[in-house]
Amino acid sequence: MRFLKKAILLLSLAIVLFLPLNARATQINSLSVSKKGDDVFVSARLVMAPPLIRDLRAGIQKDLVFYVDLFRHWSSWPDEYILGVRIERYLSCDSVRGEYMMTTKGRGPAEETRYGSCDDLIKNSLALNNVRLSNLRELTKGNYFVRVTAESKLRNLPPLLGQMFFFIKDKEFSVHRDSPMINLGERP
Repeated sequence: MRFLKKAILLLSLAIVLFLPLNARATQINSLSVSKKGDDVFVSARLVMAPPLIRDLRAGIQKDLVFYVDLFRHWSSWPDEYILGVRIERYLSCDSVRGEYMMTTKGRGPAEETRYGSCDDLIKNSLALNNVRLSNLRELTKGNYFVRVTAESKLRNLPPLLGQMFFFIKDKEFSVHRDSPMINLGERP
C-alpha cells in the first residue's frame, strides 16, 4: 500500500512537471471578420504568455501554427467544416548575431522576413492581418463562423514519446477563438 501511494505521488509529480504551465495566459486577443465581395478577410492577434516570450528572447526557436477555418453552424448537428488556411511561422531571435527572423509558410512559397529587434519580430509574428478565405460563391445561405486556432509545438520532445505516453503534452499551447455568426451564401 505504501509503495502504491509513492508511485501515485511520483506519477502525479511527473505529470505536473511535464505539463506546460506557462501556456495558461496565452490567448487570441482580438478577432475581426469582414466580408468583401465573395471573400472573407480575417484578422487576429495572439498574446503569448511572458515565459514563452522570455524563451524566444533567450534564443529558443518557436514554431507557431495558425489555422483559420470557416465553419457552418447547424442547430441540431455538429458544425460543418467548409474551408481553411494553415499558416506556419518559425521564429528565431539571435541577439548575439543580431538576427531576428520569421519564416512564414502559407498558401504560396515560404517567405523569410528579418527584423531589427526581437520586439519587432514578436509584434509582427503574432498578428494575422487580412487572411483571405476565398471561393465562397457556392455556399448555401446560412450562419457561418470563423475559428482561429494557434498552436506551438515543443521542439525538444521526440514525437514518438507523445504518442506512447498520452499524458505528456507535445504542444506548449493550443488556443482557439470563434468569431460571431455571419450570414453568407446566395441561394436558399
